[in-house]
Amino acid sequence: MDWFWSPVGIGVLWLVLHCADYFLTIASARLKARGELGKRVEMGGSIELNPLFVQAVEKGQWVSKRFLLTLAFGALVFPLAVAYFDWVTEQGEADLRGFSEAMCGALVVTRFAVISIHLQNLALFRRMIHVPEASIVSLRYDRGTVMMMTRARKLELLAFCAIAVLVSGRPFFLGGLAATLGLVAMLFLWGRRQVSTPASGSSARAGT
Repeated sequence: MDWFWSPVGIGVLWLVLHCADYFLTIASARLKARGELGKRVEMGGSIELNPLFVQAVEKGQWVSKRFLLTLAFGALVFPLAVAYFDWVTEQGEADLRGFSEAMCGALVVTRFAVISIHLQNLALFRRMIHVPEASIVSLRYDRGTVMMMTRARKLELLAFCAIAVLVSGRPFFLGGLAATLGLVAMLFLWGRRQVSTPASGSSARAGT
């Protein structure tokens, strides 16, 4: 398991998880745009909650400038940070190996939370399109409710990480706990900004 919080391991994790997050978001947005589904699923705005990627997702761009920039930035910063922690530990100045594991936990836990929601959305949208019994299903939420529900899902993850920290004491879950707290705070800020701005009209990513 130590490989995952090595410089190479965390770099690979970032590339895989960030790509999965972005591509699944695009897949969900494109699927939602098919047929009448866009009218049946309304959540007060874009399927993407992160303002950084809203425009690219609304256009259904499989590759965007911001995606490539964030992908390259993470692929550089995460391995460099872990390499620095390893170097300090090897010099005997301090044992920072726990920081590397915590960083890995922060990355895996938060991305898992988002990716799992994308998979749920894809399954739901496909059922609404292809299963006759689901033709009567429609979803309509205002943006504030979407943001509240998304934060609530993250609170469930917070509780899990908190219990895992108490039981195992592993930095991995402590990092996941801290990062999820940060994500909840970001969702709160995004929600205040987006709810106070008139919705542009599409759906919502029940994730990030």
